[in-house]
Amino acid sequence: MCNNAGKTVVSFLVGAMLGAGMGILFAPDEGTKTRKKIKKSFDDTSDNIKHSVEDFSKSLKAKVKELKGSLEENIETLFSHSSYKADEAIEVLEKKLEELKKEAAKLQNEK
Repeated sequence: MCNNAGKTVVSFLVGAMLGAGMGILFAPDEGTKTRKKIKKSFDDTSDNIKHSVEDFSKSLKAKVKELKGSLEENIETLFSHSSYKADEAIEVLEKKLEELKKEAAKLQNEK
């Protein structure tokens, strides 16, 4: 989704830059004025692209940070649940071991 938004912004800005350039080239001004307008338009568009890329980069970094936090929380939850389940399994096995020891002791006493 972020990739599509970035492509859309870049496409829009490139289109705006091309449109402004074409409009200036066909304007009825003398060469020096036209070149100044082209340079100003190019500088403005460059600044707009730079700001758009910076905004997109900040947004992407925030999303990555958010996802990283979620992933760390999920892993921590998984480990805590796994630890709890392991403790339960150990308790059940210890009870079974005690029962087996008692049965073994009964069998040895009967001999």
